[in-house]
Amino acid sequence: MDEKTLKKGERYYRAGKVLWVVKHGNRLFSKVLGTYPYYVELDLSTGENSCTCPLGGDCKHVAAVRTAYEKGFYFESFDRHAELFPESVAMEFLAEVPDLALDVTLKELRFSLSTDESGSEVARLFRRALKLVEKTGRMEALHVLEEVLEEYRHVFSDYELSARLEDELRELEATLQKPL
Repeated sequence: MDEKTLKKGERYYRAGKVLWVVKHGNRLFSKVLGTYPYYVELDLSTGENSCTCPLGGDCKHVAAVRTAYEKGFYFESFDRHAELFPESVAMEFLAEVPDLALDVTLKELRFSLSTDESGSEVARLFRRALKLVEKTGRMEALHVLEEVLEEYRHVFSDYELSARLEDELRELEATLQKPL
């Protein structure tokens, strides 16, 4: 990989575009937010890699994952299914740290607003964020959800789902504001 690509990858990492990295044996599996979400695999012992971006590998997304690994930003898994389902393994790790799971979900949710043409992924992530806000009690995340919902309603104004998501957000706000 050339120096220019490595620098771009480092910028991607610093910008928080690497959502998660799972290390299984000598292999890394990751999801990186680029123009679209891209999935990266990297063999640490050989340097062989692949990415779902148009380049297919040896790209800034792979460089970002390598940087993340070098900075200690990864989960190590001994799960035999990690190679087949690395995202599931990452979600299992994140479930153990709800605050981190909420941060990752909000980042992915904001990103999905610009790439999800059907609104389905945004709705799925929105509902996950609602559950994580309830679990963590992080009221400041409600402001992000308000902004996301406003944009969602603007883009998908004819969706009944928009009203349902708003109802779910209002219900959570009411629950969190009740005295204990």
